[in-house]
Amino acid sequence: MSSTVTIPIPAAKLARRAWLRLLSLLLLALVGAAALAFYGYELHRQNKALTSYQAAAAQFQVRTEAIDRLSDMEAAFNRYLLDGNSANLGLLQSDKQRIEQIAQQDADAQHDQLLQSVVATEQKWYTQTVQPMLDARNKLTPGQGLPEDFLSRYRSSGQDLQVINFEITAETAHHQAQQELQQAESQLHWPWLPYPLAALLVVGVIWLADGAMKSISHLKQAVENEGDEEEKEDDGKEPPDSHIETK
Repeated sequence: MSSTVTIPIPAAKLARRAWLRLLSLLLLALVGAAALAFYGYELHRQNKALTSYQAAAAQFQVRTEAIDRLSDMEAAFNRYLLDGNSANLGLLQSDKQRIEQIAQQDADAQHDQLLQSVVATEQKWYTQTVQPMLDARNKLTPGQGLPEDFLSRYRSSGQDLQVINFEITAETAHHQAQQELQQAESQLHWPWLPYPLAALLVVGVIWLADGAMKSISHLKQAVENEGDEEEKEDDGKEPPDSHIETK
């Protein structure tokens, strides 16, 4: 028969092993937390850029409608001066009301400088050019050609509505928001990576924590065994005999 002799692991070695596992656990937690924080920051940037782009896209749509209405106003005004058709006058008034309604429909529109500039340009143009020319056109005899003085007044009253400038400004703001979104998306590589990283972090923490707890338990057991052995050794020693000398 053969007997197996178990050699106990020294307490110092167990303590070193427990310390290494606890240190590894701490480093893994720090690295994992830093990686997750970085990806969380990048995702936050992407979501922020996406939110900004959605707001910019909605703003671009509203601005485009107002600018198009201003251009339609000019076209309806010119047609009405030429043919005196009341349908064009109705379109002119409808576009005017819609532009002013757009600029006041919500707080964002009221604080949009471009929209307010469109409204200011429209109102100034309508007051200084459109209304006087409409009054002059209504005084003309229906069915007759336009007199030369009226045409001269029409040509000299032209006012630049800055439609092209408004369009360029609106498209530039929209394009800038689109570029920021694309830049945020391009900087975020492997957006799926945080999920397996978090899973590996959890598995690693559990594995290292379990190993550290076992090492600490073994260390505790080794210390208790050493204490028991020392107590047994102390109990096995007989106290020295005391001799009383008598005279």
